[in-house]
Amino acid sequence: MFPIKDDNPTRRRPIVTWTLIAINVVIFAGTLLAGTFDQTIDAYGVVPKKILQGQELHTLITSMFLHGGILHIFGNMLYLWVFGNNVEDALGRGKFIIFYLATGLVAALAFIAVNPTSDVPLIGASGAIAGVLGAYLLLWPWARVYVIGFTIAAIPAAVVVGFWFVLQLLNASVVWIAGVAAETAYMAHVGGFIAGALLILPVWLKRRRRKTVKYTYQVGYG
Repeated sequence: MFPIKDDNPTRRRPIVTWTLIAINVVIFAGTLLAGTFDQTIDAYGVVPKKILQGQELHTLITSMFLHGGILHIFGNMLYLWVFGNNVEDALGRGKFIIFYLATGLVAALAFIAVNPTSDVPLIGASGAIAGVLGAYLLLWPWARVYVIGFTIAAIPAAVVVGFWFVLQLLNASVVWIAGVAAETAYMAHVGGFIAGALLILPVWLKRRRRKTVKYTYQVGYG
């Protein structure tokens, strides 16, 4: 079930979202064409063991712009394309950049917390994008999201995003309990999602207060 678009208009063009997608694609294509794919991942991916030793801290940011393959980057950029524009619109461009990097950072730290001795690089924008999903779910739970399965269907974001998060949480739990290594960093997704939901809370609360004031006005003076 892949989202392809949503029925949730924005007030302005999502310049930051487009730019993030472009940067990720250019870096991925550039490393492939230059033949430096493996070297780039080794140099700029997050290695938990090194981070906890105070080494290569810059990778907490650089790792967000690296991907392990076509399907990896396609899936991440598709989700960012569908959901990023609305979160950017709600926060404003400057705050959205900070939000995106912050949720990606928390995602990496969550992964490190459960894999402290790992020397396998963590890469990908999925932690930051999980933060975008957490924010989207809180602000627009009933927005219609068009997904492709056996057919194209419009489903509430609460179902699409909620199902995605539950799946990540279950997988992270299984991996953690079993004590095995997984190719997908599920805990990073969980950490990023929760961070996104928490960071967007001020916006959510502000919107609720506005709705409450509007409702009170209509009831009292309508």
